[in-house]
Amino acid sequence: MSRGIMMWVGLSSIAGLLAAAPSHAGNPNAIKPPDYASTPVARYASLESAACVQELTARQIPYVVAPALAGVDTPVRITGPIRGIKLTQIARSADEAINSDSSITDCRLALALDDFAQKLSSRKISEIGFLSAYRNEPSAHAKPGQRHPAGLAIDVAWMKREDGRELNVLRDFNGRIGARTCGKRAEPPRATTEGATQLREIVCEAASERLFNLVLTPNYNREHRNHVHLEVRRNIDWILVQ
Repeated sequence: MSRGIMMWVGLSSIAGLLAAAPSHAGNPNAIKPPDYASTPVARYASLESAACVQELTARQIPYVVAPALAGVDTPVRITGPIRGIKLTQIARSADEAINSDSSITDCRLALALDDFAQKLSSRKISEIGFLSAYRNEPSAHAKPGQRHPAGLAIDVAWMKREDGRELNVLRDFNGRIGARTCGKRAEPPRATTEGATQLREIVCEAASERLFNLVLTPNYNREHRNHVHLEVRRNIDWILVQ
């Protein structure tokens, strides 16, 4: 059996984990898991600020409490590798990467990223390149306390393996807008390359483990053609993966 066929058998095998009652998110790919309250993302989203920071410290995640930012409940800045994985902001200069507010996350997203890094380390990923986390910009899609203006989302553009090979979302995903990414009716990539296979395996594992509320890939829309959007969202009980 070819690796491409094996991968799609594997993704279909987690369909049961992804299947649930339809949500009210306005997207047919959104699900409302019956066990949502016990998922990692639900627990993180419900944490009060003090408890969240306490857990960051207990996990020995390298961070500093960031200055107050409008819209961000508990701003922190990750200052070093998590689970051995370096987080690199794709910036115009080294100074921007170090000092820009766009590398700040809400504490709850930082906990979810720690879980995500643990999964990636087993796949021999050594570095994540991201475009931004916090963005103080108006959005028709983001209500107060959501997405980038709340520091609860991060846009991952590439992941680098220990052997130096890079999984680049823009180059390697090979998707189609509107296609289902994971589960029983997942659509294969336009070109079944190693990069396309590995990116889908990573995305679908994060989905099956319920690490984020939203996992949006190039299959979602053109604006996501060069990154995977990972988001924790408070006060909801649904998950969207596309």
